[in-house]
Amino acid sequence: MSPGKPDLSPCSVLHIKDFSSRGHSPKNKYLLVIGQSSESEVLAFLISSQLSYLQRESHKNEVVRLPANATSFLRFESIIQCFVLERLAISNLSDGFARGGVTNEGKLPVRYAHKIREVVKESRLLTQLEIDLALKVLPPEKSN
Repeated sequence: MSPGKPDLSPCSVLHIKDFSSRGHSPKNKYLLVIGQSSESEVLAFLISSQLSYLQRESHKNEVVRLPANATSFLRFESIIQCFVLERLAISNLSDGFARGGVTNEGKLPVRYAHKIREVVKESRLLTQLEIDLALKVLPPEKSN
């Protein structure tokens, strides 16, 4: 990773100030990069502390849990929301990184990518196209 560019490799966690998608108000958000879908785009899932999704029948199987203090930057129990695939323009991320609105917070262990793969394979909320895209970019599971 060069000093002027964000790390967009799988399992990298970005913090994006004033991130907005799906018509929600802009808020500071953590996003987990799952892979690069093209020369100009990466795919990501939101990381959230909204544990209420764990109680929703429609969503509880569409998340991956992160325990409290799983990393130095995620202090509280959180979930990776695997039910909305975020498509992020690399040019926007690079611009945001240069301005300080996008920062690399670290990486999650690859075992979380494997858990995401299992959730995505069985997803009822993602479209088939989104499932196919996500499975194509997620790091492959190691065969024993």
